[in-house]
Amino acid sequence: MTSRNTKITAALVAVTVGAGGLAAAPLFAQGGHGGGHNHGSPSQGGAPGGGFGIQPGTGFGQVPGGGAGTQPGAGQQQPGLGVVQPAQPGARPQGPDVTNPRVGPGGDTFLGEGIRRGRSFRVSCGFVKIGMFDPIVFPGQEPAGHDHQFFGATTISKDSTGASLVAANVNGDATTCTRLRDGSAYWMPSLQVADDPANPVTVQPDEIRVRYAAPRGQRVRSFPAGFTIVAGDKGATTLQANAGWRCEFDRPGTPLEASPPPCDTDEAIVGVVRFPNCWDGVNPTSPTQGHMAYRVNGTCPTTHPVAVPELIEEVFWPSDGQDHAYQLSSGNAAGLHADFINGWDQRALRNQVRRWLNRRA
Repeated sequence: MTSRNTKITAALVAVTVGAGGLAAAPLFAQGGHGGGHNHGSPSQGGAPGGGFGIQPGTGFGQVPGGGAGTQPGAGQQQPGLGVVQPAQPGARPQGPDVTNPRVGPGGDTFLGEGIRRGRSFRVSCGFVKIGMFDPIVFPGQEPAGHDHQFFGATTISKDSTGASLVAANVNGDATTCTRLRDGSAYWMPSLQVADDPANPVTVQPDEIRVRYAAPRGQRVRSFPAGFTIVAGDKGATTLQANAGWRCEFDRPGTPLEASPPPCDTDEAIVGVVRFPNCWDGVNPTSPTQGHMAYRVNGTCPTTHPVAVPELIEEVFWPSDGQDHAYQLSSGNAAGLHADFINGWDQRALRNQVRRWLNRRA
């Protein structure tokens, strides 16, 4: 898979010109680390002033062509745009060893939750496509809602269900995740640079890293088949308790921010969403998300007594080292939110939960 530095250095910004015409523009202005954010690792020699891996934007919350498009696959350049495209669906990103519970630089976002004891495992998944659909909130509808950036399941569509994702990935060839038996779909709204509010441009993400954790003192039950969750408030205008932004190499425990901070060129902008892990034990999904709740003082409420793995989704977008005006395809950047459809092979997921999350300390 193309390295982040290679992608940032090679990418050009495609800008909307006139009535929908596209032209290649120079890289964003060079220089700058943008504003004194607290980073935990020294510079690793990233190319200064590298541009974003950005997809052309045609307006607020839209993809090229005015609808819910699919991005071209395969590490190729789209003619005339100079934008490096994502790896072909099914390619494995160079992520961490997902059977190793150790969390790397900047990864201990929620230190107070007992995760440092090692009761977790991680999965990394490559970017699949952009689409204006949401099979949880708007099943069967397209276009609907706003743009999302999808990871994991390569067959994701408006009609996807947990069962369809599992069936598509029975041979392990319908996922971009490092765990071949994880055919789940993970997604967040698209990140956009809105320096020109009338012509926002969409930033192409690198990958998603998902941490499955068992909070301190809890044994967890594996997600059932067909399980879905949505977390985060898209209408938020201030920092949420369970969602926010950081730079890739921030020191562990650095507070999240309500909008993307200026990050160095050798690190990513990271959007982080923590999901509730208390389930009602009956409904694998719900239109209102009433089947899930956050724990209170470390304990699941009596209405949602079953502890399931806690997901923390982290999406990585490249940075050019500059301080930009950011927004999401859904609106304000503070309204970060994320979705998950369980597409795991159920036996494989149970084995992971037993081995890593419910093991004795």
